[in-house]
Amino acid sequence: MAGTVGAARAAAEKALGFHIPDNIAEEVLDYAKRKCEQNRKPDSYLPLLYENELTDYFMRLAINLRGGTGYVHDLRAISLRQQVS
Repeated sequence: MAGTVGAARAAAEKALGFHIPDNIAEEVLDYAKRKCEQNRKPDSYLPLLYENELTDYFMRLAINLRGGTGYVHDLRAISLRQQVS
């Protein structure tokens, strides 16, 4: 990695296999900057953290989607009828 934020994004896109939308990339970059500041990391750490946070963002989405799909699948087994009194 060349040590730039742009190179970090390109590396994350290559690892994920798709283009990351600009709005998501900017949101994750802001988060990575705040995280660097909070942890008192040098500016040179930002590209490494940014690449990692980009891939983690999409991994979390995939995990949550899979979990949510399982939850919806489980709902089909629950009776939706209300008791009539």
